[in-house]
Amino acid sequence: MTVALELQPCCGVRSGIGTYTYELAKRMKDGGDLMFCGNLFNFLSRNDNNAALAGITMPIRESRLFPYGVYRRIWDIVPIRYDSLFPGSADLSIFFNYIVPPRVDGKVMTTIHDMTYLRYPETMDRKNLRRLKDGMARSIDRSDMVLTVSQFSKQEISELLGYPEERISVVPCAPSNLAVEGKNTPPVDVSYLLYVGTIEPRKNLVRLIRAFDCLKKEQGIPHKLVLAGGKGWNNEEIYAAAEGVPDVIFTGYVSEAEKNALYRGAAAFVFPSLYEGFGIPPLEAMNLGCPVVCANAASLPEVVGEAAELADPLDEMSIAEGIWRVISDEAHAAELVRRGYEQAKRYTWAASAEKLTDVCRAVLGVV
Repeated sequence: MTVALELQPCCGVRSGIGTYTYELAKRMKDGGDLMFCGNLFNFLSRNDNNAALAGITMPIRESRLFPYGVYRRIWDIVPIRYDSLFPGSADLSIFFNYIVPPRVDGKVMTTIHDMTYLRYPETMDRKNLRRLKDGMARSIDRSDMVLTVSQFSKQEISELLGYPEERISVVPCAPSNLAVEGKNTPPVDVSYLLYVGTIEPRKNLVRLIRAFDCLKKEQGIPHKLVLAGGKGWNNEEIYAAAEGVPDVIFTGYVSEAEKNALYRGAAAFVFPSLYEGFGIPPLEAMNLGCPVVCANAASLPEVVGEAAELADPLDEMSIAEGIWRVISDEAHAAELVRRGYEQAKRYTWAASAEKLTDVCRAVLGVV
């Protein structure tokens, strides 16, 4: 039986969803009665996706008729069957970015990473929010199984969408940053606190900046605050909060090698996000020996276990106190690093790929 993976999220500037898709696709191997392939839109073969898909060994089936964005805009108007756009057929199609196109043959699985669009709609880009609101009901109705990334998200999906828990499978994320080495980037020659991720409202960066400002004024810390990541949406308030606060650095998008160098050099990694379906960055930091301070919200306590200093993301003083406990107590920081190494080992992409293979077999009824 053939299982087709939608590989579109792997291409372009890779987000967390793209990382999830890529890392699993790299590890899905034919075996028994299962054969895996990838589906990808590449209009007139204009895009060279070799770098984006490096390491993925399954056959890639390309649709060259029109760009994926065009297909998304017309799929409710023009009755094109999804499978007709790719050579061959599939017994099971897996979609990694929430939405299932209409008119897909065979069995279907979609991946719902979190329920931000219902819990924190005000933090989302309007276009993406509309896409989820318009397409989610059809997507879950069409799905034979829903994939998600944590037990927390499984409960959220069941509660908010009324989807039965027995039809939701957890295939968790994992850190994937150990293999990429790089030279230190400019901030690592001074003491600094680090955040890695998109610069957008859900990440709670305004409160982080205010907590940092409080530590500067109350404790006189010498650290800088390095905010590493590309610009997202609705981020004007974040940049405004940083004005007048000394030593706040926005790096913009960083490469994997640069990110690893930043993790290794940071006094603490701080991740006060309001809502995460999983949250890979804290595990990445743990993987590279950086003590972690993170929010005690959503999936994050599940992911970090007892290996991080937890803080209330809605309380700036709680965030500041969590940071201070780590940077002022070397023994405590060292213990968090030790626990972090062990916690990060609990999550591997190999184990997640094996779990996804098992889910495919269950959906297709293959022993």
